[in-house]
Amino acid sequence: MDELQFEELTVEKRTWVTEKLREDGRSLCEYTFAGNYAWSRFFALRIASFREGACGMFRYEREHGDVYSFPFGGGEEDKRAMLALVVKECEERGKTLQLSPIARADYECLRRWYPGEFLAGANRDLSDYIYEREKLVNLSGKKFHGKRNHIARFKDGDDWAYEEITDANRADAQAMMKQWRENRRAEWNIELEQEFCAMMTALLEMEALGLAGGLLRKAGRVVALAMGEPLNDDTFVVHFEKAFADVQGAYPMINQQFAEHAAEGFTYIDREEDAGDPGLRKAKLSYHPFKLEEKYTAIRSEVVFADPSDEETVRQVCELWRLCFDDGDFSEFYMKARADERNMLLIYRDGRPVSMASFLPAVYRTDKGAIPVRYVYAVGTLPEYRRQGLAEKILLCAAGLWDEPLVLSPADEGLYRYYEKMGFVRCFRGEDVGARLAPVTGSRWNFCSQRAQADEYAALRDDYFSTHRHAHIGWDADAVAFAFALNEREGGRNRILVSESSPQKKELLMYNAIGQELVILETTLSEEMLSQLLPELFAETGTRRVRYEIPGGMMRLPDRLRGFALPAGGYLNLTLA
Repeated sequence: MDELQFEELTVEKRTWVTEKLREDGRSLCEYTFAGNYAWSRFFALRIASFREGACGMFRYEREHGDVYSFPFGGGEEDKRAMLALVVKECEERGKTLQLSPIARADYECLRRWYPGEFLAGANRDLSDYIYEREKLVNLSGKKFHGKRNHIARFKDGDDWAYEEITDANRADAQAMMKQWRENRRAEWNIELEQEFCAMMTALLEMEALGLAGGLLRKAGRVVALAMGEPLNDDTFVVHFEKAFADVQGAYPMINQQFAEHAAEGFTYIDREEDAGDPGLRKAKLSYHPFKLEEKYTAIRSEVVFADPSDEETVRQVCELWRLCFDDGDFSEFYMKARADERNMLLIYRDGRPVSMASFLPAVYRTDKGAIPVRYVYAVGTLPEYRRQGLAEKILLCAAGLWDEPLVLSPADEGLYRYYEKMGFVRCFRGEDVGARLAPVTGSRWNFCSQRAQADEYAALRDDYFSTHRHAHIGWDADAVAFAFALNEREGGRNRILVSESSPQKKELLMYNAIGQELVILETTLSEEMLSQLLPELFAETGTRRVRYEIPGGMMRLPDRLRGFALPAGGYLNLTLA
């Protein structure tokens, strides 16, 4: 019977591990031997082999539980069988299996092997920066003008030198690292200490780990160093790079020299992630990366993301949608125009999705500032699977996944009570404006009507409601463009009304017609102005009465925002969902 034994990662395993990692050719910096070895003591890293060394897997013991790499090396059958053992072991131990980081191709494998069982997503903060080596070496063009200037200043005096790190200068490199630590003593913390120890491990065992190293001298003193290793056939990864910040040009110079010498023969250089640090992100972007290599985290979960690029998933979701909402072919339109792999959650049963909800990014704007939110749209469960708490599981998963306020508009009072049990509170006031409107003849505001553009509409909308409401939900131009397309698909109009006497005065109006009813979807017109416009709109659309309803709604705050005071009477509009 196949079994997995996770053992210490030792230098003796380097040849086998490196061979297996190279078989897959991943472009993720974590899939190297030396990078894992240098950090192994801090993550209690262990490694297992499978089927007489056909493939392997890392396991990292962390505070929140064990995290596994994706199986590496061997064929697909080997990887799948190895992963099945880990799945079984986690089930028997009552643990949630987490795989991280994994490549996009690994995620696709999980979708095939375990459809509807893994919740996976990419984190921008963890994406690797991939550069073209030639551009890092030559630094040609206007965009690298500043880098060349810094390097020129470093070269002033012609008293610099680049050296490969060897036994002859290793002590000088160690001294430089110790001084780097001393220079940062005021800000020292456990993360910096771990990084320092990992670097010293890499420096002292560089040859045994298969690392290349280089250092930079200025006036005889070591002021910068870097270490890295081949990642795959065409990419070299830089694991460590340090320089004295007070030596002008030291950082760009070690970057350029290490790329030229250590990465010779490679097409690309992976300079790892920025971990969400604003300063580091700015520095990495200043070198104009060729691409960002996404890294995914996959968690075995009852709630998973929908994949709108997969035809079978789309077919199943559309069937679920029609059975829940009975709205014709709208689901196909929605899946093409609005769904993406990070905004719709599903629960599968019996090999098909049976419960769903979308979570669309928006902004909650108040006079105290703006915060990102997720608008909850199309919550539905097949009738035979209701009363099992599936929708609640999806909502609670979303609350933890994004850690942002959730906004929704219940269809009736019973649903308000249902959502209140999950922590939602009422903060958007519903209004039946149409009941107060009556057409007024003989008087009309003079305006010219033009087809609205999404970006202008979104900006005017936010300006208006920020002034006239204590709070409102703001949508970006992409969301507005979808609302426009949906309205026009149903024969509606999206208009900006410009005053003939004061061109700077603009109003918004979205409307369509259903039978004899004129439906106002959204407008910034006052009730008086809208009443004056009704006769013209009735004539244009062939309608006789008006419906204009502003829906009420609720919000659920994450724990980190529990003290946030929600203004009463906020404005919510569903047309942009």
